[in-house]
Amino acid sequence: MTRAVSILVALWLLPAAALAQPAALGLGRRLGDPARTAPTSSAEEEEEPSDDEGPWAGPQIQMSYAYSKLSDAYGGGDTHLAAFEVFVQWPLSELRTSVLAEAGGRDYALGGDDFVFRAGVGIGFQLTELIDPLVPHISVIATGGAVVGQRFDTSVVYGFGGAGLELGAELRVVRNLHLAASFSYLRLEMDGAAFDLFEVRVGFGL
Repeated sequence: MTRAVSILVALWLLPAAALAQPAALGLGRRLGDPARTAPTSSAEEEEEPSDDEGPWAGPQIQMSYAYSKLSDAYGGGDTHLAAFEVFVQWPLSELRTSVLAEAGGRDYALGGDDFVFRAGVGIGFQLTELIDPLVPHISVIATGGAVVGQRFDTSVVYGFGGAGLELGAELRVVRNLHLAASFSYLRLEMDGAAFDLFEVRVGFGL
């Protein structure tokens, strides 16, 4: 009789003991067991990318107005040009290289306005992080162009060329949108005579 009672008690306790054991195959987390947690995926461990923008690499393109006085030897020479400049981006953001094209008119004291075209290339140095959002620069410029006009009903073309320095700065407004200003000194030669040219440019770009 005692043996039969022991068997019945063992059979009654067996299911309870089985339920008390944590389930296999990682089901402990589902049952709320803190000691059994499934491994986190690598995607969960990765940090979300930051929304902060990095340092500005400098301008990519610029459109500007340029003023200089390209003397005509008769008191005229005020020159107004529209300028378009394209920049090359390098891994070293402090390196500044660009290609420039300008076109417009020059006041000729003894007749109608002359047409002026100028192209140039520049290479220089810019500070992209020191006083961000302001990016100052200094560049060496090599340039060439032509003056086309009328002299006594005859069309004439005067070519010129030379080199010089440019100082300027860009003020970043938002992303790549910026305001720009520069001052250039050029030593040019045209029609056998050498002369100095000073140019001021103001504009905007991306």
